[in-house]
Amino acid sequence: MHLLLALAALLSAPAAPAGRVQLDQPRAHEVWDGRVAGTAPPGTVVRLAALGHVWLVPAGTAGRLDAVLGNIPTGDVALTVAGSGSTPVYGVPSASLRPLPTAAVDASLSGQVASLAKLATPHVSLYARSWQGRIAAYNAGAEFEAASTLKLPIMLLSLSHHTGEAAGSDIWDAMERITRYSDNAAANELLEHEAGSDEAGAAEMVELMQQLGLRHTYMAGGYVVDSGGGSDVFGVVDPPPAAYKHTTAADMGRLAGMVLAAASGSGPLIRHGVDRHEARELLYLMLHAEDPGLVPAGAGERPVAHKIGWLDDTDNDVAIVFGHRGPTVIAVYTNGLEDGTAQVFGAAASRLLLARL
Repeated sequence: MHLLLALAALLSAPAAPAGRVQLDQPRAHEVWDGRVAGTAPPGTVVRLAALGHVWLVPAGTAGRLDAVLGNIPTGDVALTVAGSGSTPVYGVPSASLRPLPTAAVDASLSGQVASLAKLATPHVSLYARSWQGRIAAYNAGAEFEAASTLKLPIMLLSLSHHTGEAAGSDIWDAMERITRYSDNAAANELLEHEAGSDEAGAAEMVELMQQLGLRHTYMAGGYVVDSGGGSDVFGVVDPPPAAYKHTTAADMGRLAGMVLAAASGSGPLIRHGVDRHEARELLYLMLHAEDPGLVPAGAGERPVAHKIGWLDDTDNDVAIVFGHRGPTVIAVYTNGLEDGTAQVFGAAASRLLLARL
C-alpha cells in the first residue's frame, strides 16, 4: 500500500521544466552508472529517458535530486532530461562506478594466475584488484616495456593542469585520438602542450607518477611518429636504452584504481587537480578504445575502459571492467615472441579473475 501511494504521488507531481533542472551527475561525456544528482524546483518530478527507458526522479523539499536508477542501458546513450536536450554518456551497470576498497592479496588465486602464465610463450605480468577488496598478482613488480600504456598518465598530467570543461577544449581532440586508436602524435601534442617539449612533458609525467607513489613508471621523450626521423639509410640514430619507457603491472593497476577513486570524488588524483568530472570523462573516452587489447576477450558482455600498448614484441593492457557487483582493475603486460599466446593468457586470466575476484 505504501508503495502504491508513493507511486501515485510521484505520478501526480508536476513535471520539472527543462530550464529549471541542473544535473551535476551525469554530465555530458561521462561514464554513467545510474546515479542522478542535481537540482530542480521543489516538489517537481524530473523525467529522464534513454533508449526506450524512462525514469521519474522526484526533487526533495530543498530541490535536490539524488537517486540511483536501475536498469541502465550499457554503451553509448543519449540521455534526455526533462524532455529537452540530448546528453551523450556511456552507460555501465548500476552503481558500478565506485572506488575500490582496501585490498589484500589472494594467494590461492594468484597461484592460479601463475599456472595460467605457463600458457604464454612471452614473459607475462599481471595485477588485478576487485570490488571485493582482493588482489591477484603474478610477476607484478617486474619492469616491462610500457609502450602506449604510458599515454594514460600523460592524459592525467594534462587533466591535472587543465581548468574548466575538458570536452571541446584544446586537449580534448588529442585525448580522443589517444584513447580511440592510441595516436602517437596526439600523445606528443599533450606532452608539448603541458611543458613545451616532449622531453620536458615526459619529465613532468614521471614526477607526477612519483608523487602518486608509482616508483617504477618512467619515460624519456615522446613517441615515434611516422618513420621517427634519423638516417635515411639505416633509420636509427643513437637509440635510447631499452628502459626508455617502462612500468610495472602493479604501478598501472594502482593508477587505474586511482582513476576510479577520482571518478567518485576521492583519492590522490583529486589532490593533484583531476576532478570527478574529468576522471569520468577520461573513463568515457577509454570505453571507446577500438583495439580489443588483452582483457575484453575475457570480460564477456561487461563494459571495459582500457588503454593498450603494443610493439613488435610487446602487448599490454590496463583495464577497468564494470560489472554488476562493482569494478575490477586488471593490468596485463607481456614481452617476447608474439605468437598469440599472450592473447590466450590475457583472456583466460581475465575470465578467471572476473569469476573469482
